[in-house]
Amino acid sequence: MKLLQRRLRREVRPVHGLSRTALQVLAAVERSAGPPQPRQLAEATQMTSSNISTALRELEVAGTVLRRKDFADARRVSVHITEHGRALVADVRSERDTWLGRAMEQLLDADEQGILLAAGALMQRLAEFEQEAGPAPDPEPDAGRDRTAARPS
Repeated sequence: MKLLQRRLRREVRPVHGLSRTALQVLAAVERSAGPPQPRQLAEATQMTSSNISTALRELEVAGTVLRRKDFADARRVSVHITEHGRALVADVRSERDTWLGRAMEQLLDADEQGILLAAGALMQRLAEFEQEAGPAPDPEPDAGRDRTAARPS
């Protein structure tokens, strides 16, 4: 999966003036249900707050996002994607998907394509898994059992 991710990143042409990090943050803003806060973007992208801040400055200069202060709490900032930002994300995804579609068509037969789609659905389910809070599993399930009782004399 990592090799495919790297290849997909390589297939996206660099966008003038934007780093790959900024593009990742822009995509995270676009995927958000509503205008996210920088902290939420850091969690979604697994980046540090300083990386998010740098990327947001870059994206603002490019006209792809706007940062707005919260009316109720001026310390909070929300990030809004612009139409230019939405178009840019759509273009990047289209390039990536076009390459992947061509590769699948040329390299995989119909059965293999079906298997790949099913595997994608399984990976999506795994990625969305949230374990319910409960007692930690016992690392040694039979640790409390008397081992001498099981030995033959």
